[in-house]
Amino acid sequence: MGNKIFVTCPRGLEQVTSEELSLILGKENTVDHGGVHLEGSFSDICKINLSSRTGMHVLQEVMSIRSTSINQLYTLIKSYKWSNLITKDDTFSIRTRVNSSIFKNSNIVTLKIKDAIVDRIRTDTQSRPSIDKENPTYQIFVNIKDNHIKLYLNTSGEPLYIRGYRTRVHRAAINPCMAAGLVMLSTWDGKSAFYDPMCGSGTIVIEALMIGLSMPPRYKRSSYAFKKWRTFDEEVYKKHLDNINSKIDISKELQICASDNTEKNLDLIKSSLGILGLDGRINMQVMDIKDFETSSDRGVIITNPPHGHRMSREEALRGLYRSLGDTFKNNCKNHDAYIFSMNNTLSKSIGLRTKQKHVLKNGKLDCRLLYFPITEGKFH
Repeated sequence: MGNKIFVTCPRGLEQVTSEELSLILGKENTVDHGGVHLEGSFSDICKINLSSRTGMHVLQEVMSIRSTSINQLYTLIKSYKWSNLITKDDTFSIRTRVNSSIFKNSNIVTLKIKDAIVDRIRTDTQSRPSIDKENPTYQIFVNIKDNHIKLYLNTSGEPLYIRGYRTRVHRAAINPCMAAGLVMLSTWDGKSAFYDPMCGSGTIVIEALMIGLSMPPRYKRSSYAFKKWRTFDEEVYKKHLDNINSKIDISKELQICASDNTEKNLDLIKSSLGILGLDGRINMQVMDIKDFETSSDRGVIITNPPHGHRMSREEALRGLYRSLGDTFKNNCKNHDAYIFSMNNTLSKSIGLRTKQKHVLKNGKLDCRLLYFPITEGKFH
């Protein structure tokens, strides 16, 4: 029997992540809120960390317990032989998420769990490891719901949306895991034309390009938490890394187009493409949304327009959303258009009939991926 693994992902992408993991591993998994459960080996953990486009953290379960008091929690966690995992030369950190009427103060819970782990290691070895919140050997994630407590090791380290191709991040940039998920939710076949007419720093088009070329999402990232562990098997890791990199098809011809009304945003895309060794693989143009038009018979458009939280900002953006709808209707016939909208009020200004809505969460923001097949371009 392998390790129990939980792969977290942006809310709303659980089914996409489940299907992706089935392709990566060829085994069954179970969808849950915020992620996917499965059983797997160290080999599987390597594959997921290297290959998943929508996964955020790959968590390996250590303990699953039930407790009704803070003292009982301490006793149960101390009962685990932590010295088999963490030595005096290792460091660790604890991150706790609490949703419980029993355990109300996450700081107290975190401190009690830390004491239990340190006390057990000291009892077994007469020495203790240190806490390091910045760069620990082991990151322990604790999830408490009511009286049910799960402790995980974070095998990924930094979240998997850290791809390695960014030098600077646009302040409104979409999470790359979400961007990849939007592409995977769309009808894009990885071959036809792909557009983002309000591309910002280009996360959506870059993720689409990497999907189209079968380039792994963290092609330029080499840091993962599991590589620091004593159990790390470099031979297995290297085998999987070589295997996924061997599938990259740089020679594949793709028509991927990005436009924006700000030159500096396109410079950010050029910088990312340079890091990936994909200079010139995205067609870029400074253009207002009113001037956008497709240059292909068929294809897919995905864009993440600005959104307003304040009422005054919303009012100013209504015209932009109307222009978006007009542009699709008049200039993008026979293309599938998708708008990632974080505001239902603004999306009504688009004026096109929605065929499908995917309910998603970008961080804490409720949002939608709205699908508009532009066949006749009719308004309501």
